[in-house]
Amino acid sequence: MSAMTETNQGSVLDDVRKALGRQNTLSPAPLEPFLEPTLAIDARELGERFIQEATAVRAQVHRVPDRRQLVQKVVEICVNQTGEVAISGAELLREINLPEELTARDLSTFMGDRAGHEQMVARLANCGVGVTAADFAIAETGTIVLSSDEPNALLVSLLPPVHIAVVRSEQMIATIDEAIRRTGSERMTGTNPTRSVTMITGPSRTSDVELVLSIGVHGPKELHVIILE
Repeated sequence: MSAMTETNQGSVLDDVRKALGRQNTLSPAPLEPFLEPTLAIDARELGERFIQEATAVRAQVHRVPDRRQLVQKVVEICVNQTGEVAISGAELLREINLPEELTARDLSTFMGDRAGHEQMVARLANCGVGVTAADFAIAETGTIVLSSDEPNALLVSLLPPVHIAVVRSEQMIATIDEAIRRTGSERMTGTNPTRSVTMITGPSRTSDVELVLSIGVHGPKELHVIILE
């Protein structure tokens, strides 16, 4: 910044202070926290807050008590869609044998981590549903967090018109700050640190055209979050 620019800026601020009858610039008062401190909120309250906030941005949230009901809920969502069901390489989805379970129910599946990038993108474009796990679910904003630790999670969550994200109840956290802190401590210290983190709040939306809200232009039209208790 040049000396002249600094002088002009100082002169303008002086004029503003005189107009307000003040000698010095007042610092703004700090804002109150958006969400109560984490220690004051139990797991049940976090879940309820997440459902409230996620529903407000048009996500559909489902709670299931066990893995059998989890598979059944995925089936209920997928049977109303056309095209294959793309499944990311998440450990949780492998543990419940989701590809085999869906195939046994006459649903065609596609494992997103078993193809080259170009082949995978082309095939995902014709899938009706993408299923991923989530690293965290943020109560204060109804946001789910996906990291690159889960093979092809971002593409599987983005390209099909319907995205199903599975999260365990113990992965429910209070704030975005906590999500960033935990991602930094848990995902960046290993031998293969996380390359990217994606935060998703509701289905894709944009108001680029005439400021009219449109859903699903740049991503899924539907977001289903299944909480495994």
